[in-house]
Amino acid sequence: MLDEVDAALDKKNSEKLSHLIKQYAGKAQYILISHNDGIITEASNLYGISMNEHGVSDCVSLKI
Repeated sequence: MLDEVDAALDKKNSEKLSHLIKQYAGKAQYILISHNDGIITEASNLYGISMNEHGVSDCVSLKI
């Protein structure tokens, strides 16, 4: 699990990181927490968590 490991990276290096992780994903499972579009565009599954007005969390998933 990598939590915003790309936060300090520029777009080009974020894309390099995403390609590297995708290359290794055949041998292991990676969970990345990110807001970076360079990372998100290479994902195979996306999960989003939001909280409604009653304080209840909702999870939305998307398989790409």
